[in-house]
Amino acid sequence: MRQLLITLLITCIGTGDLVAGDRSTSRGVVTPMEDSASNVIDIVFDGEPGTRFVATLKIHREDGVEKHELAETVPSEHRYRGEALEASVRQLTEGSLTVEVRKGGNVSRSSSRGENSQLSLQVR
Repeated sequence: MRQLLITLLITCIGTGDLVAGDRSTSRGVVTPMEDSASNVIDIVFDGEPGTRFVATLKIHREDGVEKHELAETVPSEHRYRGEALEASVRQLTEGSLTVEVRKGGNVSRSSSRGENSQLSLQVR
């Protein structure tokens, strides 16, 4: 269902309004590229609803590295295209936080329950 909504949103407003840059309010970001679906990277932030976190995401592509800064609450999901993704996540409030990064059949998952906990994940 989420995929269908994202596709409809992209169709209605165009991809230019969805490319994240440094905007932390973006959801479901897919940067247009002409590569295969094997380069789709999903990152899912889950846990106790309302748990706050900040994240730095580095998306590695053939033409370089793109950096995104997020400041959000659980739950949240984002989608990117690239060769690899590195995530550094810091939990800002008490509660549970689980971060999962998926690319093709590869999955990296980490979780925490403490304020100021730091998580690092990577998938290629």
